[in-house]
Amino acid sequence: MQRASEEEKLNILDLFGRLDVEEYKNPGSIFRYIGLLDVHAKRLSEEEAASILSSELISRNENKFENYFRRCVQSIPGRIFVKRCPIIGGRDSHENIFKIEESDELMDIIKQIAREECFYNIYFVEAMTVVVGNFDLSWPIYSFSEDYRTFNQIAREVNLYIRTD
Repeated sequence: MQRASEEEKLNILDLFGRLDVEEYKNPGSIFRYIGLLDVHAKRLSEEEAASILSSELISRNENKFENYFRRCVQSIPGRIFVKRCPIIGGRDSHENIFKIEESDELMDIIKQIAREECFYNIYFVEAMTVVVGNFDLSWPIYSFSEDYRTFNQIAREVNLYIRTD
């Protein structure tokens, strides 16, 4: 994995409007498609979430996320970049943008996100789509492209969901 060039960073910035897309207050006014990549087909109540979200749930489902992103790399052509995001109180930096050169690099990152060790934004540049690593195996997906349908189909194939509620 190597650092993204200044030109590549500017390309991502031009496409998505900002690098920290998770900070958009109303992403629905910006992106054509918005969903939540999740292990659950429906939004959980606070009580449901408290009773089932655990490290056991993460370990049981981590491989689904790895399979999902492995399939995305195979099915959706184009470059992939990641931006390392501080979880709490860390310093956000435009220097933390890297180009994924091998799928194994992305799988290592997916494990870190799933285990909540570190979060990343994953930019599928040519697909004009970004996945935001998040807590509880519930990751926002924002897209400008019809490729969103492919992301959705792959989720179904690996027993994940992209919810739009």
